[in-house]
Amino acid sequence: MAAFALFAVRNLTSAEPIPAGWMEWPYEEPKPGSALDTSALNGGAAGEHGRVVVRDGHFATEGDGARIRFWGCNLSASEAFPADAATAENLARRLAQGGINIARLHHLDNPWAVDSGGSIWKPGTQDRIHIDPAQLDKLHRLVAALKAHGIYSNVNLKVSRTHTEADGFPPSIAQTPGFQKRVDYFAPRIVDLQKDFARQLLSAKNPYTGLSLAEDPAVAVVEINNENSLLGLRTRDIGAGLDLLPEPFRGELTAQWNAWLTRHYADDAALASAWAGSATRPGESPLSPASRWLPDAQPGNEVLVTSPAPDSAEIVVKPGDGVRWRSAAYLDQLRFAEGATYTLAFSARADAKRPIDVTVGRDEPGWRTDKWRTRGLRSTLELTPEWKSYRLVFVTHSIVDVASRLSIIAGHQPGTVWIKDLRLESGSSTAGLQPGQSARAGSVPIPTDPTPSQWNDWLTFLLDTEQSYVAEMRGFLRDGLKVHAPIVCTQANYGGIAGLVREQPSDFIDTHSYWQHPDFAGFTGAWDVAHWTIVNTPELAEFSARWFGELGGIALLRVSGKPFSASELDHPAPSDYACEMYPILATFAGLQDWDALYPFDYVAVGGASPDGALRSFFDQTRHPAKWGFGPFATRVFRLGLVLPAASQRELFVRAPVFGEANHVDVLWLKQQTGRELGFLTDRLSVNDHLLPADRSTHVEQRGESRLTAVRLAQTKRGPVYLADAAPAATIVGYLGGATVSTGSLSVSCDDFGLNFAAVGAVSLDTKPLADSDRVLVTLAARAGNQGMRWNSVRTTTGDIWEKGGQPIAERVPATVRLRTDGVRQVFALAPDGTRAAQLEAEWSEGWLTFSTREGGGTLHYEVVAR
Repeated sequence: MAAFALFAVRNLTSAEPIPAGWMEWPYEEPKPGSALDTSALNGGAAGEHGRVVVRDGHFATEGDGARIRFWGCNLSASEAFPADAATAENLARRLAQGGINIARLHHLDNPWAVDSGGSIWKPGTQDRIHIDPAQLDKLHRLVAALKAHGIYSNVNLKVSRTHTEADGFPPSIAQTPGFQKRVDYFAPRIVDLQKDFARQLLSAKNPYTGLSLAEDPAVAVVEINNENSLLGLRTRDIGAGLDLLPEPFRGELTAQWNAWLTRHYADDAALASAWAGSATRPGESPLSPASRWLPDAQPGNEVLVTSPAPDSAEIVVKPGDGVRWRSAAYLDQLRFAEGATYTLAFSARADAKRPIDVTVGRDEPGWRTDKWRTRGLRSTLELTPEWKSYRLVFVTHSIVDVASRLSIIAGHQPGTVWIKDLRLESGSSTAGLQPGQSARAGSVPIPTDPTPSQWNDWLTFLLDTEQSYVAEMRGFLRDGLKVHAPIVCTQANYGGIAGLVREQPSDFIDTHSYWQHPDFAGFTGAWDVAHWTIVNTPELAEFSARWFGELGGIALLRVSGKPFSASELDHPAPSDYACEMYPILATFAGLQDWDALYPFDYVAVGGASPDGALRSFFDQTRHPAKWGFGPFATRVFRLGLVLPAASQRELFVRAPVFGEANHVDVLWLKQQTGRELGFLTDRLSVNDHLLPADRSTHVEQRGESRLTAVRLAQTKRGPVYLADAAPAATIVGYLGGATVSTGSLSVSCDDFGLNFAAVGAVSLDTKPLADSDRVLVTLAARAGNQGMRWNSVRTTTGDIWEKGGQPIAERVPATVRLRTDGVRQVFALAPDGTRAAQLEAEWSEGWLTFSTREGGGTLHYEVVAR
């Protein structure tokens, strides 16, 4: 505990480091046994009840058959290689205190921290084939320390490994996608090197445990390939872009494509007939009479559009934040057919050489699932001051709920873009097998001008290639290395609906989700801690009957009968709304009956002085509004305090998998047109056993949808999320100037700041809140580093990392009422969980009432029986 009991709430002007109504709130280790110490949840050493297995669709320990839920962390790059035993021990102990029982060992193979000792490779070398024994020893020591504190390990194999000429590859290896993603699914030598890496990493004996990682029951998960799909990354258009690979990699993929076509068609005539048979009728325009060009400028940007007709436009991009998608113009109200070929042709020029992105997507004000999601077209073009003609052919998908728009994305740099002679119509005169092309001669190129069946063949080939990769890698791990831990290939939301089939052999399903990940300026969007933006709105604002933000997006990917994991989750700092993350995540995941959650990530937690300012967008422990809710969230989720919804909705998908949609969430929307999807009433899952072609894709309801422990409400300022289980309750959202209540928790909040906050109460003895002898109440709103200065539209603060002393948190001025069966004492807690001051509290008619307005500042209150 610091030298002071509680932190003073400063009454300063906004020009000073700590704004009025805010307080310092540093990370401190909780005192053993205090209300903030959650280490007791871990019990003994990880693996002492046997290895982790899958039983009845959930993770369990083999020895006793007990279900185990994981609240995890990510230890990335340098964090996975503590320099000494003391650092490893500190790290493991502090993670356990935070309620963490699994650590994802991530970016072990990274290239950027090699020379600083933060990678598996030998410092000072370019060798990315042979694991360095000294670095492996550091990793082994960490695994042993984690195990001793009841923390399992999730071992990642291929994440950021980057081969170069030094490993015997041609110079063109440098022009492949970052970390050789996509290529590593089909290039034989790269696949062989992945197996060799797994052998080196998983077979070596850990001198601190006497077991290899392959045989250690404390290794709960092995992940083959992080965030990767041959079909494409996350929600981008699947199948696109592989024609841009450099040789010899493009040639290798093209040869495999032609071999696949040869196996699937009797001859070239049959191939030509099949592709031509699905050709889209030409000449139909998706434009409506009302279609017009409009500006699309996000806060802090300005776009001017002049357009006499839909076939031409002048687009002026004013100086802004430099993030490409945040300055655009679009042609609205387009009516595309699903699964049809369209040709877009136009001429364009710019006042200076510059790129633009041309996309087709949903015609709605906000972004659905991800700002990169399109409906078939995303292409980058290089413009010059001279007029140039362009022709783009694409096959549409994901046409549901709303019309479409054609966008010219131009925020990379200010300037003017001119478009003329624009034509958008169905069909393509050059789609299909062209004269002189032959699969048997190996001359059918990667498709860029396809008919619908040609494109579906391409996607099916890519999926078959992925399945072969998964079978090869999984077989090597299980049969060759004798890995017993559950294995997953990659995240199910990579590769679109193909992920459903690719992950069929996996023992569980994994996903990633970030709410408003920072965007970086410039055309490449390269990582830059000084030049970035966020949208800076709450995810809660997107919760509705047919969509539930990014959290709802991954909920629709949960597979029936398998554990469900989300191994990267975050509301990156310095979002004004990060306090919503932990309480909503823990309660919603409980309602949906998920199995593992891993906030991303944990930075420099093992050092002798782990406090100080937030160090990155993703720093969890130093973020008061995230880590502050750790004791609440870890107890609620790991102990299953929010009961799963009693009813279930299950999506069944008909083969072939690309027959009706490119993305699973689109099928959910199509199969339940005009009705709610059941995010807060039903457990949602999709069945990965495809129906035969003579069956229809459909959703089955099991049990009647009813109200659950989780619901949404509305105050005069905005939405509120409420969860009310017997041993825990939370209220999150626009609480300022309002009184909001669950059955056991009520909060009456003054107007303050942005009026957005989160309140949580959890029983520390697992009794119902009203009967509990010890309850932890947590309140948080905004948090960040001292001296942060937002721009005028609150989308960036620039480089504020590791600056300004201890983190700061906004006080939530409120009257809290907690249902209890008698009089209780209320103590304000210091950052280390010790009781710093007793508060006045009143008890009347079953409700205990206290105020957070007076006295020193704190995030936490302990309510105890006399």
